Parts: sequence; C-alpha cells; structure tokens
Amino acid sequence: MKENDKENTHDGSRYGDKCGNGVKAYFTVEASLVMPVVIGSIIFVMGFLLFWYNRSLMEQDLSMLTVKGSQVNIDDPERFLGELRDWQRDNFSEKYYGWMREGITYSRERNMIKLSEKGRMILGDRIWKAEVTGSALRMNATSFLRTCRRTSIALEDKK
Repeated sequence: MKENDKENTHDGSRYGDKCGNGVKAYFTVEASLVMPVVIGSIIFVMGFLLFWYNRSLMEQDLSMLTVKGSQVNIDDPERFLGELRDWQRDNFSEKYYGWMREGITYSRERNMIKLSEKGRMILGDRIWKAEVTGSALRMNATSFLRTCRRTSIALEDKK
C-alpha cells in the first residue's frame, strides 16, 4: 500500500477518503445542507398542488352551477341563489381540503347570468386566494332541449 493512499478502516468503508484537494468529505455534512432544501421543495410542491386541485374543483363546481342556473327560471336574486345553494349542497360532497369558500355572487344582464366565487387557502403564514367566474345564456328547459337537438343534428350532418 502506498503512503498517500491511506484507507479509513472504520467499518471497512472508505467514507473518510481524501478528495483530490486533500480535504476529507463526509456524506453527513453534505446531506445536512441538501436535505432541508429537498424537503422544503417537496412541501412547497405539495402545497401548490393542493391549492391547484381545490381551485380546479371550485371551477368545475361553479361551471355546473352556472349551467344549472341557466335553467332556473326565478327572477328574485335571493330565491335564485337559495335554489343554487340547495342544489349545490345536495349534489356536491365536501371535497375541499384546507379551503375556505366565500360564497357565490350572482349578476344578470338581459339573458346572461354570471356567477363568481372566491376562495382562500391558508398555507403556513401565507394566504393563497383564487376567484372563479362562469357565465351562461339563460334559457328555459324547452329552448335548452331544442338547442341541444339542433347541435346534435349539426354534428351528425358533419359526419
């Protein structure tokens, strides 16, 4: 064995070998610097995915409520929102994680309805906010079915 190649015989491993510049490198020191960054990145990505999942759920639910709202034929805004809240409560389960929804707002211009909803999620010391809007043409059930039938016929004619 050469004098320059001294082996660390502790546990029969070579963890204490000298690097090219003569300084000993230990895995524990390197890991103590790298692991907090890796773990912090994983936690951030999981929090972001949780936020995005909840926002997507809120957008999907509001889109379905908008379609339902386009078929409800009630002129009083309070009764209209009450009807939508009842339908939402009966048809959507509680699937939001760590998400606080602030309620639905409603506006109507001529035959268009517009629904919007805000939500927020507290993650650590930050509050992440999101807002979703949906709009639809307001129509009664008969005109809705006629529109669907015309669309179906038009799609069949294209084939």
